[in-house]
Amino acid sequence: MELNIGAIFISNKILIDNEIPSWMYREESDKDGDSGWRVFSGNEDDDYLDDPRNFKLITSDQLIAIDDSLKSNLLAPIGSSFERDDKTNKWEYLDE
Repeated sequence: MELNIGAIFISNKILIDNEIPSWMYREESDKDGDSGWRVFSGNEDDDYLDDPRNFKLITSDQLIAIDDSLKSNLLAPIGSSFERDDKTNKWEYLDE
């Protein structure tokens, strides 16, 4: 079921290298069709993050196919941030 929230930026560490998503946040978008979600494996260093070729845009359905545990996070409002707990493998809302 498509959530129709807009495109999601995802790290190639997840999309290509098959690392698991472990951190995500939602920011205000300045482009039509962008959900504001940014999804990372947590293994991206600064050089990796600075290179836009290391990220792709995907749909919510594509993201859920990679990791369906993300679905419940995707409807959270702008400003939300989540991190996967290494011990429980559950997503935790981050208060920052």
